[in-house]
Amino acid sequence: MKRLIAMLLALVLALAMCACGSEEENENSENEAAEHKTVRTVADPEGALEEIYAQLERKTGLVDADDDIVSDVMGFDLEVIDEYYIRYMETDYGASDVYIIKPTEGEDESVREAMKTWQESRIRAFSGYDIYNSTEISENAMIFRRGDYLVMLMLEDNDAARSIIDEYIPEELNLEN
Repeated sequence: MKRLIAMLLALVLALAMCACGSEEENENSENEAAEHKTVRTVADPEGALEEIYAQLERKTGLVDADDDIVSDVMGFDLEVIDEYYIRYMETDYGASDVYIIKPTEGEDESVREAMKTWQESRIRAFSGYDIYNSTEISENAMIFRRGDYLVMLMLEDNDAARSIIDEYIPEELNLEN
C-alpha cells in the first residue's frame, strides 16, 4: 500500500513539474517572439517591395521602373518626386503592381493625381486584354499614404501587401513626447 501511495505521489509530482515546465516554455516562447518582432523606426520601402514580390506566385514579366519608364511611360513628373520604388508587371502578363513614391514636400496631391491617371491607363490597357483578372485588379487599386510615402497597390491581394507596407514603412514618429 505504501508503495502504491509513493508511486501516486511521484506521479502527481512529475505531472506538476511538467505543467510548470510547459508554462515556462510558453512564457519563453512568447518572450522570444516579442523580441524577434521588428519595430521599424526607419522606412524600408525597398524591403517592403521585396517582401511583397517574394510572396507572389507569378514572376514572369516583372519590371523595376527606372527614370525613363517613370517619366516617359507612366507620366510622372520626376521634379515632384524625392524617391520611388516601383515594380510592375508588363501588360502581357497581367497586373501585379506596387508603387511606393515619396513626393517632394507639398507635392502629395500632384503625385496622387499622377497615380490615378496611371491607374486609369492600366484599366484601359487591361479592358481590351484581360489576363489574370487584371481589369478588376487595376480597378480595385488601393492608393494611400504611409509615413512620408504615397503607395498604390494593384495586386490580387492588396490587403496582404498593405500589411507588409505597414510593417516596413512606419507612420511618422513623434519623438518629442
